[in-house]
Amino acid sequence: MLVLLWLLSSGMPASAAGPFGKGTVTGSLVLLHVDSLPAGDTSPELSRALAAGLALTLGPFGAHRVYFGTKPKVPLLYGLTFGGFGVLVLIDLGHILFTKDLSRYTDNDRILMWAHPRDAGVTPR
Repeated sequence: MLVLLWLLSSGMPASAAGPFGKGTVTGSLVLLHVDSLPAGDTSPELSRALAAGLALTLGPFGAHRVYFGTKPKVPLLYGLTFGGFGVLVLIDLGHILFTKDLSRYTDNDRILMWAHPRDAGVTPR
């Protein structure tokens, strides 16, 4: 999988002055080729950073959920509702950043990836 990330350094255009003085905006294109890592060497922090980057940039279209390996209905719903009107993406980003173990989000086909599955054996009275 090849992922393109556009990173901007802090600063303002050279012609504009901000509260921190004059500066320039410089950008660099970062190519991150995840498949080039040796098997078993995928760092959880790289996975977390990549998922967070996808949630920030393409989250309203469900790109972070595709990265985690979900069914096609989830990104379709994200795209139709623009990420739950931005709310689902922000909650997903919070869970990606602050959850210790991201493995419970992989291959998760629930719309709310943080919701616990219902017990099939328990029936209401």
